[in-house]
Amino acid sequence: MRTRSSERADLAWLAVCVLAAGCSRQAPAPPPPPPAPPLTEWPNGVTPPLKITDQLTLRIPLEYERAAIDPEHPAARAFMWQQSDRSEAQFDFFLPAFSGYTLENHRDDNDPQKVEVVYLHAGNHNEAEPGAAGEYPPNMRKRALETFLNPRDFKNQYGLRCYRTREASSRLTCYGKRDAAGEEIALTILEPPYPADSFPQMQARYFSTRYGGVRLEWRAHMSQLPHWREIDGQVWKFIEAWKVAGPPTGAAPTPPPARTSVPAQPAA
Repeated sequence: MRTRSSERADLAWLAVCVLAAGCSRQAPAPPPPPPAPPLTEWPNGVTPPLKITDQLTLRIPLEYERAAIDPEHPAARAFMWQQSDRSEAQFDFFLPAFSGYTLENHRDDNDPQKVEVVYLHAGNHNEAEPGAAGEYPPNMRKRALETFLNPRDFKNQYGLRCYRTREASSRLTCYGKRDAAGEEIALTILEPPYPADSFPQMQARYFSTRYGGVRLEWRAHMSQLPHWREIDGQVWKFIEAWKVAGPPTGAAPTPPPARTSVPAQPAA
């Protein structure tokens, strides 16, 4: 049988529960901020300093960074290995004037006028030693000719010697002098005819002894093959123009490099 004291205890407990529930209620979340106004031009500025090697730190103008407005295509900024202060750089540019992104051209992933620098990062300074592993073109060529390239099946074009593989393939591997210092390039290309609805690309990938030793990869549409040397040369012009002595404080943006141009090539 319930007594008055037990009823009073129940009422007190109910009051405590009601008060606790009231106190636990949170204020309604504030409304989300209004969307940012649409961009009217590509962002200005430069990236934070990117240390590639002890001899090379870059600040890349945002004009050449798709990630400046496109979070779905972030630029790689991870350190090259654990407890390292070295980074990897990426950037893109457009032929024929070696210009950067605009609010129009960034929408087309298959623009035949675009050149993508896939990576620029530190290499092993010993890669240029005879027979060393890595991406130094003379060593790469020697290994490839001993394994999968046919040393007797090649053609010379645009200052390159391009070898076919021992097995039937439309892919050729090309080597040639890329600068006055005599450094070489390794370039993979495709022979026409190309499959329908494809986007055939050439790919350069090599180690250079410059700046203490770096690895570089860039790619472009096959229609730009006659201009591989101008493309590669401009990549190095950009690197030199964007180089800084070290992480500057309050430094002004680096002036844009001098540009030449190549004739626009229609897509094949």
